[in-house]
Amino acid sequence: MDRPWLQQEIIVWDPLTGQQHHVSFPAGLQNGKGRNSNNWRAAVLRVDPEDAHIHGGCFSSLFKLILICNVGTHIFACVYESTSAAWGNIVSLSSTGRICRTRPDVLVGNALCWLLSGGDVLAFDLESQHLGVTEKPADAHIVHCCQGYVQILRTQDSGLGLAVLSKHNIQFWERKSNTDNVAGWVRLQKTIQFELFPLINRNLLIMGYDEDSNVIVLSTRIGCFTVQLDSMQIRHIIERNWMCYNTLYPYKNFYTAGNT
Repeated sequence: MDRPWLQQEIIVWDPLTGQQHHVSFPAGLQNGKGRNSNNWRAAVLRVDPEDAHIHGGCFSSLFKLILICNVGTHIFACVYESTSAAWGNIVSLSSTGRICRTRPDVLVGNALCWLLSGGDVLAFDLESQHLGVTEKPADAHIVHCCQGYVQILRTQDSGLGLAVLSKHNIQFWERKSNTDNVAGWVRLQKTIQFELFPLINRNLLIMGYDEDSNVIVLSTRIGCFTVQLDSMQIRHIIERNWMCYNTLYPYKNFYTAGNT
């Protein structure tokens, strides 16, 4: 018997135009392995705008949809191509870490990265479609990483970075290779001291990140602040007298100049 309420699909929504594109889950994740999982994450990437347009379709630009989920001791990922309106192969990785549902993905180089519950970083390479895990910095003392204490960053040279809350400041880490071409974590000298935020009594969480402008959003008891990580410029963008625990996502709009 067909049970439509069990049908799983993803809605790709363009907030600028209001257009929607409905994509059914890949067949290999609809029945069995993915059905009972409630830890789904998805990301949408625009394909090179110089590629061909979709004519008569929902969107005027092409996109890739990356679906990822935890099931038991495995993480599964699959890519949907709007050019062919089809899913690719399902890839998997054995891992005990859970994808932090409140921490958004970050595009680092050619990989989409998600924070795992233990503080490690899950990466999906878009070219090879390979899943891998980078262990957290051994000296970072990461706790409660899914609750606003850790944020994946994209460094100035398009590398992997982390912002980690400690008791008195926010520390920054960067993934670098040494002279033997062995990659490891390096703690950077710059920090954000809590003294820069008056009257917050050290109640501070990282609740958003804009990878394009390298800006993090901090939630405090007196509102939300943005910190531009290159210049360390701080702005008080929202005033309130309570903590905001919602994840904040960046959104940029545009318009075409013309005669009025």
